Amino acid sequence: MLQRHICIVDDDKDDIFLMSASLKRLESKTTIRFKMSAFYSAEDAFSFFSNPAIDLQDLPDCICLDINMPGTNGLQLLRMLRQMSHLMEIPIYIVSTTKNQNTHQEAVSSGANGTYAKPDTMLGMQTLQRQLLGIPD
Repeated sequence: MLQRHICIVDDDKDDIFLMSASLKRLESKTTIRFKMSAFYSAEDAFSFFSNPAIDLQDLPDCICLDINMPGTNGLQLLRMLRQMSHLMEIPIYIVSTTKNQNTHQEAVSSGANGTYAKPDTMLGMQTLQRQLLGIPD
């Protein structure tokens, strides 16, 4: 059975709940099992990914970052993660409510594989997750 691992970095617990619930519904419609890692701050995510003892088997298939977080923001974290050799091949996406196109362009030029508007419905979230994880409809 195929397993996919998605990592979410977002300070909004409601958004993480929506993402988790969406993955559970998506899992019930496919033969894929999902694992979700969540970090509520960029600092916690950085601490995890920069740990020299990290098991490469624990790395996600993709990382989704919010931009607007207190302390270190998503763009700053993106730049730090892209400096880590063990994350070079892992897609990192910005999933945010930020509508500023300059910010989205900055994210792509800083190493994001794409930027997406944060969905506010379960169906929208499932569609986005399918796209990010490469799961056909």
